Amino acid sequence: MATLSEAQAAQAAALTTAYKAQQNREAAKIAAVVALYYKQRVDPSSTQSVEDWLDLIIPPLIRTSDSGSNSAAQFYLALRRTELGVNAPAFTPEASLGVIDPGVRKSLLAVGPYDYMNKAAQIETLKVGPQQKKALLAEAKQVTSTKLAGATIRHAQAGSRQTIHDNVEADRVALGYVRVTKAKPCYFCAMLASRGLRYRAFKGDSFDLSDQRFTGDGDAKVHDNCGCSLKPVYSDNDPMVKKTEAFADMWSRWGAGGGSDAAQRFRRGYEHWSDTGKFLSHDEASAA
Repeated sequence: MATLSEAQAAQAAALTTAYKAQQNREAAKIAAVVALYYKQRVDPSSTQSVEDWLDLIIPPLIRTSDSGSNSAAQFYLALRRTELGVNAPAFTPEASLGVIDPGVRKSLLAVGPYDYMNKAAQIETLKVGPQQKKALLAEAKQVTSTKLAGATIRHAQAGSRQTIHDNVEADRVALGYVRVTKAKPCYFCAMLASRGLRYRAFKGDSFDLSDQRFTGDGDAKVHDNCGCSLKPVYSDNDPMVKKTEAFADMWSRWGAGGGSDAAQRFRRGYEHWSDTGKFLSHDEASAA
C-alpha cells in the first residue's frame, strides 16, 4: 500500500481539482445548448417538434459523455503516476465509451416536455385572464428548461464517472475511489460522500435500504445538476478520503440507528448545520 508524501498529495489535489473543473465546464456547455434550444424552438405539445429536438441534441450529448470518458482515462493515468511513481505495476486505463443508452430520451422527455405539458394542463384550469395564463406558461417553460439543463449535466458526465469506476475495478493496486464534492454539497452528496473510500468490488449499496428514492448510475449515484466527481485512491493517507470524515461524523450523528427515516434525519441535520453552523441532536433531527 502506497503512502503519499506532501508533495504528491498536493500535486494529486491539483490534478483532481483541474479535472473536476474541466468535466463541469464541458457538461455545462452542452446543458446550456440543450436547454436554450428547447426553450426557444421546441413546442412541447408537438410530438414532431420534440422528436426533432431529441434527434438533434442526443448525438452531441453522447459525444460529450465519450469525450469525458477519454479525459477521465487520461486523468486516471496522470494521477496514478503522480501517486504511485514510475515503478508502479503497469496499467493502461481505458475509456468507458457508449455509456449513454436510449433511456436518455425518456429521461429528457420526463423533465422537459412531459413536465411542461402537465404544468400547462394545470394552468388551463385556472380562472385567470389570457395574459396571466401566457405568463404562467412562459414561467413553466423556463422551469422545465432549467430541469433539462440539470438532467443534461448528469448524463454528460456519465462516461467520466463510469470510466473511473471501471478502471478502479480493473486496477489491482487501486484501493477504490472516493467522492469529490464541492465545499458545501447538497445533503444527498454529503450523505454519499460520508461513506469515504469505496473499495474495489463493492457489492450493494448501504443506503438503498434507507431511502429507495436514492437512485443513479451504477454505484456512483448522482442527481441532476450534480457536480461531484470520483477520484481513484491508492494510499491509506489520501487527503481526499480524510475530507469525507466530517460527513461520516455527521452520518453517525443523524443517520445512526438506520430505519426508513435515516436519510431524512440526516437531511434535516445536515441542512440545519449548512444554514446555521449548528448541530442538531439525533432527537432534534428526528422531530424537526
